[in-house]
Amino acid sequence: MGNRGMEDLIPLVNRMQDAFSAIGQNADLDLPQIAVVGGQSAGKSSVLENFVG
Repeated sequence: MGNRGMEDLIPLVNRMQDAFSAIGQNADLDLPQIAVVGGQSAGKSSVLENFVG
């Protein structure tokens, strides 16, 4: 059981990068380096707090 939106997003971003590469352009996409996904009360905030201190 995953997050369908995130599962669909990764291949979409990969296709966008491939399209930019095919036309010789740099795809400077400003995307987050870390994404925490989970249901309500799953501990997402605690995971992020551990990363940032």
